[in-house]
Amino acid sequence: MMTESQNTSTGGLISGADFPYRQFILGALVPILFFYASHRFGQPLIGALLAISWSLSLLAITYWRSRRIELFPGLAIPIIIIELIGTLVTKNPNFYLASAAIEKILWALLFLGSLILRRPLIQIFAEVLNPGLGSQEFLNQSEIPPQLYRSAWQILTATWGIVYLLKAIILIVSQLNLPMEAFLIVRTASGVPVTVLMLFLSYRFPRWYWERAMKKL
Repeated sequence: MMTESQNTSTGGLISGADFPYRQFILGALVPILFFYASHRFGQPLIGALLAISWSLSLLAITYWRSRRIELFPGLAIPIIIIELIGTLVTKNPNFYLASAAIEKILWALLFLGSLILRRPLIQIFAEVLNPGLGSQEFLNQSEIPPQLYRSAWQILTATWGIVYLLKAIILIVSQLNLPMEAFLIVRTASGVPVTVLMLFLSYRFPRWYWERAMKKL
């Protein structure tokens, strides 16, 4: 069983995080508003390009202020570039709308595909953001068996993959069957809010899982 000090060592991973309102407004709502306003004026292609340009600008400003590319914004760069190239080549704003589902499918494949690796994707993210997590010193101090340590990340990574696959299906069905306004609401609601809930689960689950399993040993 883990001691109080060991609980603290694993607790750094799960410290509570406030809802990122600024990120949600600037990164999720503003691009959608650009697109919706332009669409209402009969210029959906311009709206799509404005939304993509805004996202690229946010990444550039983030890099300029910190002089480095953060992990999660950095992972968004390829997706935004795909949106930009696809929208310019097809000249069809529907590509911008469909890109959300394409992105979710790609992430689902990445998460589920990483399960065959020694370190699944969520484990890699967690260890990058928390230096020392998963090290031999950490495992010795917390007395967590390596297989038990890895199994928590496998469960989380599989959960992320399934959630992203479900998000893709919901977006595809919504785009095909709902009015534009309703689809944009679904697209926004399935973005940052769901991701925040998944991050909260990712912070809380490992410690709960390890403590529960250790009590049975």
